[in-house]
Amino acid sequence: MRVSLHVTGHNTSPPKATKNTLLAPHEMKDILSLRVNAPNEWRYSWTSQLHPETGDAKHDDTVLYQFPFPKTKSHPISQGPNNPFSHTGPNRFAIDWAMPVGSEILAAREGKVIALREDSSQGGASNKYKTEENYLWIQHPDSTIGQYLHLKKNGVIVQVGDWVKKGQLIAYSGNTGYSTAPHLHFHVSSSQKKGAAFKSHPINFVSK
Repeated sequence: MRVSLHVTGHNTSPPKATKNTLLAPHEMKDILSLRVNAPNEWRYSWTSQLHPETGDAKHDDTVLYQFPFPKTKSHPISQGPNNPFSHTGPNRFAIDWAMPVGSEILAAREGKVIALREDSSQGGASNKYKTEENYLWIQHPDSTIGQYLHLKKNGVIVQVGDWVKKGQLIAYSGNTGYSTAPHLHFHVSSSQKKGAAFKSHPINFVSK
């Protein structure tokens, strides 16, 4: 896995730092240290990203993705790419569709299921829920990864190792993790060796 950590401190050395490292299975590693400059008030804040290592994966820009829900359904976009609320940095090309909990989620592109979580029932508009989202990761033929987030508890119907076809039913939407309302977050990403652990890619959808 590729892991990145970004720290901003007050009265610390360094005052700001970003580290990006590769972790093997079960490996633990110290990647960043802060020192207090003087015995006065000090504090720090941090963000982190985690992403499977995809090497030199390059997105196939000729691919047309299917909308990740049935053609008979219509769901409004609640947050598009480059939205300053949360679609910035590595998430800049993500798309959120507002939809009721339990809506059918289809594979936007074929690929292999490499990771999932479906045991969480917690969610809300607070940072304390950021580690509570259910998700499904599908690795595409070009090694990029389609990420489907905020899924319903016990709402994933495929297993790690499964090969799924474009348009196949794979999960049900939810409201888990950091979420202001029920929706599906979808983006396509690959890992990177500097800065954030991953970057998202602009994608095109086939017309309904």
